[in-house]
Amino acid sequence: MRNWHGAGRHFLVFPVRAGLLINYVGFVTTDEPMRESWSARGDPSALARELAGWDPMVETIIAQMKTTFRWGLFDREPLATWTRGRLTLLGDAAHPMLPHVGQGANQAIEDAGALATVLSRADRNSAPRALLIYEQLRRQRTAGVQRMSRVSGARYGASSGDLHVRDRQLDAQQQERAWVWNYDADAEGTAAAASL
Repeated sequence: MRNWHGAGRHFLVFPVRAGLLINYVGFVTTDEPMRESWSARGDPSALARELAGWDPMVETIIAQMKTTFRWGLFDREPLATWTRGRLTLLGDAAHPMLPHVGQGANQAIEDAGALATVLSRADRNSAPRALLIYEQLRRQRTAGVQRMSRVSGARYGASSGDLHVRDRQLDAQQQERAWVWNYDADAEGTAAAASL
């Protein structure tokens, strides 16, 4: 993965399909109204203009683009309640995240693992309680990851303040994020389900 940072914008690339292709994401801060869509067509030349004069590698990647999509990033608070009776939510439905730490899908997978683990220890009568245990277990963690994503996005597009401090923070991201990567949803779910 490579990430370029600049005032109000950043650019990210990473390999996919066993290194045969690269995925790219260009983030540009704008006041322009954006509709909520994952499939709105973008204009590669508009992105090229926004990132003109950056690293030659960024310009080379953009010059190869044939298709782009354009969408706004809308920050949302997690729902106050994920569970009602025998119904619960997980992933973005409960706690939508900005993409700046690449954890949205992972948090949904962790939710599913924890939920499955807790429910595997429940019966018909304790299922509603199990769903509440799952929500209680996951709420603090997902809120922490959501906060980290907000902070990371602000760092990536920083245009003021001491950018040397920002750069040191970026250098420390691996240590800062270790708690995210070292989590075991099944083990946490097992421990939480002990109260059923």
